[in-house]
Amino acid sequence: MDFIEALDTRMQDVASACVGCGKCFEVCPMKGSIGLSETDPKDVLGGIIDLIRGGDGNEAAQRWAGACSSSAFCRDACDYGVDPLFLVKMANYANVRRRDGDAVRKNGAASFRTVAKSLRILSRLQVDQNTVARLQPTPKPVTDECKPDIAFYIGCNVGKTPHIVLLCVEILQAMGLSCEILGGSSACCGINQFRAGDGETAGRAGLAALSQIEAQQATTNLSWCPSCQLQFEDVILPAHRLMTGRVDAGLTPFFVFLERNLDKLRPLFKHDIRKRVAINERPGTPDVLRAVERLLSEISGIELVHLDVPRAGLMSTYLNVTPKFKESLRAEEFEAAARAGITTLATIFHGCHRELCKFENDVSFEIVNVVEIIGECIGIRVEDTYKKLALAASVDEALQNSAPLLAEHGLNADEARDALIADLLGAKVLQGAIREIA
Repeated sequence: MDFIEALDTRMQDVASACVGCGKCFEVCPMKGSIGLSETDPKDVLGGIIDLIRGGDGNEAAQRWAGACSSSAFCRDACDYGVDPLFLVKMANYANVRRRDGDAVRKNGAASFRTVAKSLRILSRLQVDQNTVARLQPTPKPVTDECKPDIAFYIGCNVGKTPHIVLLCVEILQAMGLSCEILGGSSACCGINQFRAGDGETAGRAGLAALSQIEAQQATTNLSWCPSCQLQFEDVILPAHRLMTGRVDAGLTPFFVFLERNLDKLRPLFKHDIRKRVAINERPGTPDVLRAVERLLSEISGIELVHLDVPRAGLMSTYLNVTPKFKESLRAEEFEAAARAGITTLATIFHGCHRELCKFENDVSFEIVNVVEIIGECIGIRVEDTYKKLALAASVDEALQNSAPLLAEHGLNADEARDALIADLLGAKVLQGAIREIA
């Protein structure tokens, strides 16, 4: 059985298991934003199952599958042992594969190249060559004498916020753990190709990344990126089990690992952090959110504040398909945060951090990543160079500030400007609404 056969087997299994009751659709936070609030849930699920089985489905099913932001509320709604998130993800994959036909490979390659180019330029606008080599390393041969404690799979896009990766590694080292970083475009989980309907290339990429991780023979395999985590959990590892009959160790999210090892981490918490903190909660990974809440509650001086606002998406970037809905959620969160008098909005993931930190000059609180707070408590600080780029008065000012790095890396200034504009544009257009709140 090859990867595509394994994936198709799982798709048919989940389609057969679904009874089409529609409860998963009823709890989805995306349905209103895509105009499906009044649609019969059973009709939508009927279309979803038809898509997976190779049919055209129906317009509502196609729209819902394409708008899935992996909020995962559906997982708790099913009474029949089906994973609705996987069901909808596979329906979208089947629909894109059916719709685009022979173009899926070209589209997947274009998507991957866009991500790789953006990562290459954005990371080099922030850090020197030695740090780039550290964040995007070539995997080293492993011997019995030099196995790392941690194989840290970071994925791709977190490289655009290098301070997050550097802080994670320093925190692990402060816990007395050796760490090998894996990721970047040379160790892709395959999600961009998968979203484009190219399951074959996605499988090759994901299985190659899995081989790199397993080759480290580390005591623990950690992940940072929630997209990569879900791609491995939902797509790569189950298919690999069918292909090989082998049960893989899998990946543990970084914050979940820290929470499980609080006995090693807690003695390092030597500095009081006087902050009134609200977490930018993401419902798609409830285990990560619980771990983050526990970690922050262990830090002396932290006052956690829960903002009672709607939540959706695995990361903020997963809501790009519904920009007005994303804008409304962000505005509501910022307004609630201002009313609550918080000092700090703490993002969990890199995609959310890139989207939100751009607004720090327009709100009454700082916007930092959770690892910055943990690092500060330990006494570890790494500058948020992405935020520095994002908060510059203009793109030209940001590039001028990065001029030495442009020269060191031999970057083309026009390409760098285009990459920076493309990365910043998504949130900058919402500045007007945020200024009104502030």
